[in-house]
Amino acid sequence: MDGGPDLAMDAADRPSRAGRLEIEFARDRSGATFLNRQYASYPYHLCRPHRVEGDPEGMATLYVQSCAGGLFEHDRLVEVIHAGPGAGAHLTTQASAIVHGMSGGEARQSIAVEAETGAYVEMLPDPFILFPDASLALELRLRCHDAATVLAGESFLAHDPAGAGRAFDHLSTTIVIEGSDGEVVAQERGAVEGRDFLAGRPGILGRFRCLGTLVALHRGCSPEDLLDAVRDSVASEDGVHAGATTLPGGIGVVVRYLAVDGLALRRASGAAWAALRTLIVGASPRVRRK
Repeated sequence: MDGGPDLAMDAADRPSRAGRLEIEFARDRSGATFLNRQYASYPYHLCRPHRVEGDPEGMATLYVQSCAGGLFEHDRLVEVIHAGPGAGAHLTTQASAIVHGMSGGEARQSIAVEAETGAYVEMLPDPFILFPDASLALELRLRCHDAATVLAGESFLAHDPAGAGRAFDHLSTTIVIEGSDGEVVAQERGAVEGRDFLAGRPGILGRFRCLGTLVALHRGCSPEDLLDAVRDSVASEDGVHAGATTLPGGIGVVVRYLAVDGLALRRASGAAWAALRTLIVGASPRVRRK
């Protein structure tokens, strides 16, 4: 494995609490996907892959776990996921990740996913929960080769355990989508202050308190079919407002949804995932046990 897209950090940013996860999936002669290579440093932990009834033939489900109890100030976490030709993998987390309060610094997490020809990868972690005074910078970088599929999501909600309505500090997100040659096809950056997140201002989040994004990279059907699938899936969900658009070059779609609470967020993300999986492979997924 070549390490995927370059996620090196400046020397000045190298922290005392750095964690790295590297995973390589491969397909054996019988068509089953297996974990060909893995490296995990604290706080990451991996168990063996699982098989879930109803998944595409040979797909492996892997839970990415953390021993740290959340993300803390000055954490610098890197995940590099690589799926070889024809491999099929679903990655998720054991639970939502708490981003704890900080005193002026931030936590950073970079996730890179590469799917080689014919691979099918779903990277669908549970939401980040932003505690008061938390600050998080998240980068998601996707590289999809010909005849490959990647479904990748991220989602966020704010929570004050004391019930005092205090806000997190800052959230910034970057999504970079690359072609098989590493050329950037699409890129999006976003940032929001916690006080604006919770203020209910029109043009930011309004009455909604949670947000999520799902990127679907797939050339096996038309972008319009992908759009119709995700739009129809979330249109009937109560407490959800969503929009979807095609990506350049007909490589897929991106859907963004706002939700009034965590339950509505889960319904929206689950509905979008199920609609896309059904369209692409012909069968709806079963919810993973957490």
